[in-house]
Amino acid sequence: MGRRRRAPEGAYTFDLVPDDGTEAGGSPAARSVPAAEAEPTEVAPPPGPGVLALVWRRWRRLSRRTRFGAVVAVVALLTAVVVVDGVVDRQRSAELRAAAGGVLDLGVPPAERWRLEDGEVGVRTPGGLVAVAGGVAAVHRQGELLGIDLTTGQRRWTVDLFDRSVTCGPGLAFWGETVELTPTTQVVCVGQAVSGDVMVTTVDPDGTVLGHRVVDGEHDVVLPGPDGTVLAASWVGDAEDVDVELRGDPMTNLTVVGDIEDGYDLEVRAEDAATGAERWSQVVAFGPVLDSSQCVRWTTAGRNAELDRRGDVEHMVSGRLVGFSGCGVLAYFTPDGERLDLTALDGAGGDDVRRVRPLADGGFAVSAGAWGRSAWEFQVLDAEGVHRYTVEGRLLDPRATDGRADDRRLVVSGGETHAVGPDGERVWSATVAATSYLARTGQTAVVLDERDRVVGLDLGTGAVRWVRGDLLEPYAALAGARGGQVQSAFTDGSVVALVVPTYTDTQVVSRWQAIDGSTGETLWVTDLPEDGWGVDMAVEGHLLRWWPAGLSGFS
Repeated sequence: MGRRRRAPEGAYTFDLVPDDGTEAGGSPAARSVPAAEAEPTEVAPPPGPGVLALVWRRWRRLSRRTRFGAVVAVVALLTAVVVVDGVVDRQRSAELRAAAGGVLDLGVPPAERWRLEDGEVGVRTPGGLVAVAGGVAAVHRQGELLGIDLTTGQRRWTVDLFDRSVTCGPGLAFWGETVELTPTTQVVCVGQAVSGDVMVTTVDPDGTVLGHRVVDGEHDVVLPGPDGTVLAASWVGDAEDVDVELRGDPMTNLTVVGDIEDGYDLEVRAEDAATGAERWSQVVAFGPVLDSSQCVRWTTAGRNAELDRRGDVEHMVSGRLVGFSGCGVLAYFTPDGERLDLTALDGAGGDDVRRVRPLADGGFAVSAGAWGRSAWEFQVLDAEGVHRYTVEGRLLDPRATDGRADDRRLVVSGGETHAVGPDGERVWSATVAATSYLARTGQTAVVLDERDRVVGLDLGTGAVRWVRGDLLEPYAALAGARGGQVQSAFTDGSVVALVVPTYTDTQVVSRWQAIDGSTGETLWVTDLPEDGWGVDMAVEGHLLRWWPAGLSGFS
């Protein structure tokens, strides 16, 4: 039987001959019939030379213009079918390349196609996978920046850097269960020259160096930003004295006694990495001190401490979100400089930690809670950082999607999983206590529940489509108990691949298990060896594995 082109939702069509002797489509299959059973009947003769001759004579009777028009119409029809099919395929390919956890094809098990280890390119820290653009991964190797082809692993270009300790980016971003390497228009490296100046090197995806330049002025922090920018942050303004003192051992139990009621503002500026032209700038005003340790400077290897309201500026940068925090300062920005609205958290406790992460379908999730505790209230912001609605419960974000937009989000509360619409109103509820939203593909939400079962929920109604209780058994055997660990999740629009850790007699491996998203049926299973701690990720539709001493690509 011949396998035809795969249809949506992982369906396949075959030419089958059922047991009752009928062919696909209901027509009786050919079989021998005893003479006694045969009944006389008129059977139309098969098309033969006479029929073909008749068709040919009728064709010849048509005028040349009519025949030419008929040929043109047929050719145009066939061309239109091919063009439309190609456009749809390219559109789906583009959606998957841009989607979280999107992989172009998971029809067969992945196999390692290329590998770059420390002995070959030296991707040891400092350095590593820092950016991706145009099918090329930028790898920082001490004093070099390498362009590695995502498909073949071949080195496309090499750029010599002015300083071995430069920082290149925007770099990897870790969001709890997932890791993200957002495609960028340019790779930016920031470091200190021999003269003491802060230098910037900007590189195009084809390895062309757009230039080296000195960052003007003095800043407290200068680092690579998203979309070919350099980010600079500086303390500005004046501050009144505050009546506080430091008590306790600076190395063990230092405490700030008193209220830090005034401090300095933080000016954040984003400038074009190649030209230095300002893209945007904002001043973050001093506000409530959420973490008093950010107002303390430790000296002499941590043995002494002093109050310093212009202390270290902590920061995080990804392709979709930029954040800065310090003494009395906390602000997040979109790459375009729009500040995220965190005012809904004004009533949170002073010891609560503010968490912000970008969502797979756009926009941001904001929560506040103590360290080590799950937040049970989330604010959902749109792509411009404007507050849209608040949900009670734990907001789940898909780790992999097929790239199709969906405005329904899953929330867990009271032992149930709910879907909410674009206004935050509940759409449906399912009696499934989900702990992780593994993948969204087609009309199925694939979740992991608190009993270590992988469950397929209908996105439209919340009905349970299928349940698999065996997919995490390798991890349960490894851990000696249920733990619900799925390292990674990927989808190509119909197949969902889950990566679960297990082990052999000699090494730890990643067990890749592929299931049909619409039915839960197992399609293939394969084990891939691990090289210590690392992460699997989907980058522009390709599967990569990064670890501190190497990088590998899968077919």
